[in-house]
Amino acid sequence: MKDFQAKRNVQTGIMSLAASPRRVFPLLCPKREYDWIPIWQCRMIFSETGYAEDNGIFYTDFREDRGPEWWVVTRYEPCRAIEFIRFAAGVRITRLDVRLAGDGPDRTIATWTQTMTALSPEGNSYIDRYDDASYRQEISHLETMLNHYLQTGTMLAIPGHESVQEAQQK
Repeated sequence: MKDFQAKRNVQTGIMSLAASPRRVFPLLCPKREYDWIPIWQCRMIFSETGYAEDNGIFYTDFREDRGPEWWVVTRYEPCRAIEFIRFAAGVRITRLDVRLAGDGPDRTIATWTQTMTALSPEGNSYIDRYDDASYRQEISHLETMLNHYLQTGTMLAIPGHESVQEAQQK
């Protein structure tokens, strides 16, 4: 590790959402994401309310995508902004900053900025693979799911993926 040079990648994606920031903001929460992201799974580590809050901590493990990560809410401004620091032990640290701005009576522009910093050669490889096109695709997919939920109150069905709730009902 003596000669290791960390890579950093900053990526920004913009969403146009069919609801006011007041309706969008509560859905940017580890517990509420179960409502609109079919593959979402997390374990709350610390939260006085059980939902997103300043200094709340939760854990995810999407092995096929990012692997285990610990998330800390580092900014919590209802209807305006939420920020997370995500720690993938020995691999990378990611800062995810989501800012909301009203765009008319029932529209929100959400700006998602991700700053990813490698902690190891494995982290550098991950950053190399996770290019701008990958990030744009992820943001677009999240935008589609979130808009579907905002417009219908139901989770978008994704072929080949059952929701966590559907899997638990079996």
